[in-house]
Amino acid sequence: MENLSLSVNKRALKGKSGARAVRKAGNIPGVVYGIKDSTPLTISPKELEALLGTRAGANVIFQLNVEGEAASDRPVIVKELQRDPMKDTIVHADFLEIRMDEKIEIAVPLSLSGESPGEKMGGTVSQLLRELEVSCLPNAIPEQIEVDVSEVEIGDVIHVRDLLIPEGVELVADPDDPVMTVMVPVEEEEEEVEDEFDVEGEGEDAPDAEASDDEGDKAAESSD
Repeated sequence: MENLSLSVNKRALKGKSGARAVRKAGNIPGVVYGIKDSTPLTISPKELEALLGTRAGANVIFQLNVEGEAASDRPVIVKELQRDPMKDTIVHADFLEIRMDEKIEIAVPLSLSGESPGEKMGGTVSQLLRELEVSCLPNAIPEQIEVDVSEVEIGDVIHVRDLLIPEGVELVADPDDPVMTVMVPVEEEEEEVEDEFDVEGEGEDAPDAEASDDEGDKAAESSD
């Protein structure tokens, strides 16, 4: 595990007014959910972004150093990051304190690898699950779990039970959940629908002209 750490301050004011004051000062509000209690924090966005770096989507374990605490080294992971939808900057951060000798449940990103034969034939790859819920010790958390699609034909489905799970990692997700599939090309689907329509129309008879004339004559006779 990388030796990463982040220094933060306790946040005196709670609630929306406290959060606004923190942001006005150029920082972001946050909370660390500890093993025994939770602590509101003031965090430097630059230091947090630098710590996460290119691994912002991964499960990074680091030491949280809370100013003023005697035992300030607390191993944590990011529980949730809230970002500004326009600027993509972090506006709030929640951390979860963990024990290195206890298993935790966590979501691990799924990454498709290989080239599907179905895609080569014109099919469309559809990834139905992007994260996988697992349980493991913090040191065993995989950065991602690969989904091998090199044998997936059009119409095939890979389920959670088909994935290769690293040693020391247990599944929490439902084994029957679909992960990805290769869908039939849209053009082929449209052609099939058109073919069905044509077949249905071939056996239908056009309106009988003579029957229509007879009905018209009867109507005229009754009106007279």
